[in-house]
Amino acid sequence: MKLKQLKHKRVELELRQLAATLPAGAKLPAERDLAIEYQCNFLTVRKALKQLVNDGLITRRIGSGTFISHKDEPVEPPVSGPRANRVGLLVFEKGNAYAFGVLQAIAHVSLTQSIELRSCWVRDFADDGLRQAEMLVKEGCAALTLPWFPHTMTEEVRSFVHRCPVPVSLPMLIPGLERYCFEKSLFGATLLTGTEALGQYFIKLGHSRIAFLGPDAPGDLILQQKLGSYTCFASRENLPTLCGLVPAGSQAMDQLAARWKAFRGDLAIISYDDEHALRFLTAMHKLGLSAPADFSLVGYNNTDASHYSDPPLSTVAQNYDYIGQWLLKSALALSRGEISQSTETPALKFLVRQTCGGRERIDATLIEALHALKLEVIKEAPVSTEAETESPPRDTLAAASV
Repeated sequence: MKLKQLKHKRVELELRQLAATLPAGAKLPAERDLAIEYQCNFLTVRKALKQLVNDGLITRRIGSGTFISHKDEPVEPPVSGPRANRVGLLVFEKGNAYAFGVLQAIAHVSLTQSIELRSCWVRDFADDGLRQAEMLVKEGCAALTLPWFPHTMTEEVRSFVHRCPVPVSLPMLIPGLERYCFEKSLFGATLLTGTEALGQYFIKLGHSRIAFLGPDAPGDLILQQKLGSYTCFASRENLPTLCGLVPAGSQAMDQLAARWKAFRGDLAIISYDDEHALRFLTAMHKLGLSAPADFSLVGYNNTDASHYSDPPLSTVAQNYDYIGQWLLKSALALSRGEISQSTETPALKFLVRQTCGGRERIDATLIEALHALKLEVIKEAPVSTEAETESPPRDTLAAASV
């Protein structure tokens, strides 16, 4: 009973910090998704959320979800200057699952390192972004960080950094602003090694046709790096390049699935992210095809939806704690006029579920080969919330691998 109580308090503390980190009105993930994130039963999450409801930090809306309550004006006296350990977060209001993962990690890191956070929504990084930045500076923030922004706003962010009254740590490398990125020469290294490792994985499973799936977005720097890595890999292994870059909407994905249907049985796909992988699964289902019987597929970013797809999507999980830690570390260093950037990229986690087609064929030799490419193999058990189970602390879980 004591262990269960400690787990409940740990989850409550994590959720309380997350609620304090997110701007008012932000929607929390579903209970089952939070249970997966914190490696506990959904009843433990429900108990922790109930306490936050009682304290007025969150609000439950039947049929809609759980939201961060509107926060009252600060009761503390006005600050006379920046506080050394206070960082402001500018949260882009049209963020995605990746952005929320970074925010969760920032909340966790700030809790463990006693860093004070202030956050607000922004519609853009022009006039609205500057107004919100000035408000955070008045609240004593010594520096700001942008957990995420769309690649289409790169130039707007560049101007924002130059005009902002305090330094800003960035999650992406922008030419000319290298000192503000939490990574410098390393930026994008995990994208390269992750794509290469997945290609080697599919080769070892016997595939001779390995495709890349992603968005039709020429200006996306992440896409450029992944495409470059895929093309180099295919050329080096003397494989045909097969790229499917599609816009939003089902029509283009359905057309791609119809073309790739001809490769059933030997088709392996490395996806830009989980969203495109799940869309492709749906398109192939319409044609009567499924993974892994007709094709193999691996997503990227380990979104909540990947746990519950049919079949569960194999995916690569970002090391969000690493990103959150270095975004905050970089911000605090910049506030002191210093530069602190990561010098070593972490290993990525390859979450082996059903769609990758090799769950039963992964052996010690393959695990070692992927480990050398900084890809840790983790065979995940089917998602279950039937019974309360105790689990190791977050740091232990992050390091666990097959």
